[in-house]
Amino acid sequence: MNWPERVWIYSPVRVFFQKREIAEWLRLCDPQQVDCALEIGCGLGKGARLLVDRMGFKRVIAFDLEYSLIRYAVRSLQSRLKHKIAYYVGNAEELPFEDSSFEAVVNFGIIHHVLDWRRCIREIGRVTKPGGFFYFEEIYPPLYANFVLKRMLRHPTEGRFYALEFLEALESNKFRLVEGTRTDSKYGIVGAAKKE
Repeated sequence: MNWPERVWIYSPVRVFFQKREIAEWLRLCDPQQVDCALEIGCGLGKGARLLVDRMGFKRVIAFDLEYSLIRYAVRSLQSRLKHKIAYYVGNAEELPFEDSSFEAVVNFGIIHHVLDWRRCIREIGRVTKPGGFFYFEEIYPPLYANFVLKRMLRHPTEGRFYALEFLEALESNKFRLVEGTRTDSKYGIVGAAKKE
């Protein structure tokens, strides 16, 4: 992660956007009974707290590739949430969980950072229970790889995905978009998909 991305991770603006994304997920899907959810790429852990407080998830397991971010998330976890949230260092391409482990998996804009993003979505599909949900926010190259930002941000330069590729990957992993998810933006998508 380079400095502009680190600024974004620490910014209260990111939490503002996470709250908006959660509001959209709740608009698309009635609140779900979720005993255990997985958050990929949790950064400082603020999203996991919102998933408990705003989505009503009973337990969230959250991970990030960077040890320093997980260390911060653990240190800043409020005592009231210690039995509800667990953090670990991990890789979204290799999830250390059995098949069908989670009622929900959440992605606050991480998959476009993953080198083998198709493998990541396969892993998400593998660990999501049938009838479970994948809640996601993702951005496409016109937003992060334009003339200005491609010089500032660090993202994979090969194998990038746009709407068509992302939606095909969801479908091939037995996810069906929740009705009302908008797919027409060239910049990104906020939505939910249900595992068959």
